[in-house]
Amino acid sequence: MRVPILRTRCSILLVLVTAAAVVGSSLVLLAGAAESVVPESADTMVQTRHTIAVEDGQLAYTAIAGALRVDLDKSDAEAAIFYVSYQKDGADASRRPITFVFNGGPGSSAAWLHLGGLGPKRLFLRDDGGIPDPPARMVDNAQTWLRFTDLVFVDPVGTGFSRALPRAGEDSAKSGRPFWGIKSDLRSLAEFVRLYLTRYARWASPKYLAGESYGGFRAGAMVELLPVKAGIQLSGAVLISPVIEYTLNMGHDYLNMMPWVTFVPSFAATALRHGRYRGGGGGDLKQIAEDAEAFSRGELLLALASGASPKSAEVSKAFARLAAISGLDISEVQRHRGRLSAEVFAKRLLEDQGRVVGIYDGSVSAPDPNPFSTAYPARDPSFDPLVAPVTTSFNAYVRDELAYKTDLRYELMNPDVLQAWNWGEAGEGDLPGVGSRLRTGLSLNPNLKVLVAHGYFDLATPYFASKYIIERLELDEVIFPNLRLSVYPGGHMFYTRADARELLYRDVKALYETSAQTPAH
Repeated sequence: MRVPILRTRCSILLVLVTAAAVVGSSLVLLAGAAESVVPESADTMVQTRHTIAVEDGQLAYTAIAGALRVDLDKSDAEAAIFYVSYQKDGADASRRPITFVFNGGPGSSAAWLHLGGLGPKRLFLRDDGGIPDPPARMVDNAQTWLRFTDLVFVDPVGTGFSRALPRAGEDSAKSGRPFWGIKSDLRSLAEFVRLYLTRYARWASPKYLAGESYGGFRAGAMVELLPVKAGIQLSGAVLISPVIEYTLNMGHDYLNMMPWVTFVPSFAATALRHGRYRGGGGGDLKQIAEDAEAFSRGELLLALASGASPKSAEVSKAFARLAAISGLDISEVQRHRGRLSAEVFAKRLLEDQGRVVGIYDGSVSAPDPNPFSTAYPARDPSFDPLVAPVTTSFNAYVRDELAYKTDLRYELMNPDVLQAWNWGEAGEGDLPGVGSRLRTGLSLNPNLKVLVAHGYFDLATPYFASKYIIERLELDEVIFPNLRLSVYPGGHMFYTRADARELLYRDVKALYETSAQTPAH
């Protein structure tokens, strides 16, 4: 199955100290020390101090880059999980919120969210998310979440600098496999969170999660898992472009109707962006998406489920409407019997111009690198061009500004993790989901606030799939307002656009403020 892999000006002031200090069992090396070459082992960390310019002045903070040794329960597997954390200077850590951040894949590091929109420094991109001329460079991030919460960016085993620790006689290439499955991944990350809270004395802090794509799947599961598994009560979670139920995103079976429905509003938004929308109703993005929602869950769903001939009046009318709002030719819709995959749509929409649109961001288009093939190209024009700038920027940033020295390769995306992933661990068949776990977490913690955030042009994890699930979680009417969906202009990594990043910052800040004011039940 196709699993989306998230493929994350004031000068920084470093305090140059030549001494090393020991905190607990972790070695702390301050930037500038002669001993700042960090051993490639667990339980090491490097601490540096910085300031950035934000709209209301200077934000001073301490950064820690390090690794914690994590034991996977019910086995003798161990791993060194790499992280970068940020703590605002001068704040009371016992009252200051702390947020643990994950990306997805499986097989993706946290660098996307880290450098894309959440961390204090971000990769410089044009306001529309476009990539400027090389070399890549970092700038102060005025919308960093560090303004209202401390941050811990976590690379799951096999991604970033996180590595499984081979056991005696074990092939190092296979040492990560005990961590590469739905349940074992969650257990290892829950243990990391517990260890971090213990090591840095943050148990009293309000605790939050943020995850993108499969990281949103992780966060959705962890709101139910952490209280039971580790005794960790959460105040909130932000699910960014999440996969909540794979059945609605990946179950492209001829007889499974819903995936053919959940993508249609994103098709309409993308068609509008490229001037191919023929459905009427003016040019308001939100209204056009909502009209497509009503059509897809009503007229289109009935046509697909009816079993009537494609030539019947009912089905023909639905297919004509689908062609109009998707911008495709009616013959293309009829050929696929109204069942349009993201790849078919993205390949065909601008085919007459010799261009394809991105799966991760349908607002992006590029010349088709393989115009003679009927298949979507292997490289996504909205995703692949970002890989090198993100990788280059993180490698320079972590070594030069965060002073973390290692010869390890930084695995922005590790295909070995995805290929070896044990989907069957969940015991739910081929298409797992966390909707029921999200419902349980919200129901048993009535103070928990959850924001689900999507981009209109995301053709990998469409927003309407999450909206459809949220509407059907059967939450108690008192709890339902604690779960909110927001959709922004942009694709899967919508936060790379300046306008969407600012809107997300506003909404997430409001979530933190609201959860802090919620009285205990």
